[in-house]
Amino acid sequence: MGIAGTFHHLISGKVVGRILILSLTLTATGVQAEALRVLTQNLNRFFDNIDDGNNEKILSKDRFRQRVRAAARIFGDDFGLPHIIALQEVENLNALTQIAEEIRARYDTRYRLILIPGHDLSGINLAYLVRYGVEIRRVDQLFRDKTLGTAGNPLFSRPPLYLEACYIENCLSLLNLHLRSMRGIDSGKDGARVRRKRLAQAETIASWSNRLQQSSPQVSLLILGDLNALTPGDPHVDVAGIIRGNPDNQGKRLQGRDLVQPDLVDLTLLIPSAQRYSFIYRQQKQQLDYMLVNQAFAAEVEGIAFSRIEPRFSDHAGLLAWFKW
Repeated sequence: MGIAGTFHHLISGKVVGRILILSLTLTATGVQAEALRVLTQNLNRFFDNIDDGNNEKILSKDRFRQRVRAAARIFGDDFGLPHIIALQEVENLNALTQIAEEIRARYDTRYRLILIPGHDLSGINLAYLVRYGVEIRRVDQLFRDKTLGTAGNPLFSRPPLYLEACYIENCLSLLNLHLRSMRGIDSGKDGARVRRKRLAQAETIASWSNRLQQSSPQVSLLILGDLNALTPGDPHVDVAGIIRGNPDNQGKRLQGRDLVQPDLVDLTLLIPSAQRYSFIYRQQKQQLDYMLVNQAFAAEVEGIAFSRIEPRFSDHAGLLAWFKW
C-alpha cells in the first residue's frame, strides 16, 4: 500500500499522503527545505536467525529475510525514508544492520545504526536508524543502573535511549521509550510491583524532562515510542499524563505527581480521535504509542499521523511526524 493509502487524515483538513508526497519530491530534487520526518515504530520482537545463547526466539533464515524485506519496504514505500527512525523491540545490531543494508540496496539511501543492549530478559532493545545528512551529536542510555525498591532490580528493563541530532543547523533532543507493559497489573502476586514500576518509570521520565527544560529552555525536545500507556489512563496509574505533566489521578490506585513545568504537548491529539490508535487488544483499539514535545518545539510541527496496522509487519502502527526544519 502506498503513502497516500497508508495514512489517515491529519490536522487542518489536509490529506497526509499529499503532504508526504510533496516532502518526497523535495528530497528527490535535493532541496534543503525538506521537512524533518521522524518515525517511531514498535517492530514486534524483531529477532534474527542466529542463536546468541540468550534463550531468545530464533527465526528461520527465510522468515528473518521476509521480515527484513518487509521492514525496508515499509520504511521506504510507506513512510518515505524518514530522517530519524526510533525503534522498539529490536534484538541486536545484526538485525538492525540487515534492515539498513536492505534499505540501501532498494533505495540507495544510507542510515547509521544506534542500539545499546538493555536488561530485557527476552532480548529486545531500543534502537535508532539515522539517515545520512543528519548529524549525531550525542547518544546515551539513561537510567541503566537505576533500580526499583531494595531488591536491586532494574527500574527500566529497556533503558531510555537518548539521541541529540542536528539537521540543517537545528538540533533536536529525542528520548526513545519502551515502558513497562500492563501485563500482570491486576495479578494478586505481581500486580503491586507492576503498578509501582509503571509509576516510578513515568515519574523518572517526567523529572528528567523537567530538568532538561529548566536547564535548557530553548531545547527542542521530542519524547516518543511505546509508552504502554492508555489515554485516558488505566485504572491504576496515568503513565502518559504523568509524563506530559498533567496526570489525571481521579479514581487511580496510585497518585502521580505533577513534575513537569510547563507541560509537554501531546502531538497525537492533533490526529482525529477515531484514528488515534496504534494497537488492537481483544478487538479494542488502543493508543500505546506517542510523540510528546516541549512547548518551545510544538510550533515546528507540520503534521502527524498513525499508519494502519499491518499484522504481517508488526502488531503496532507506526507514528510519523514531520516538522518545519
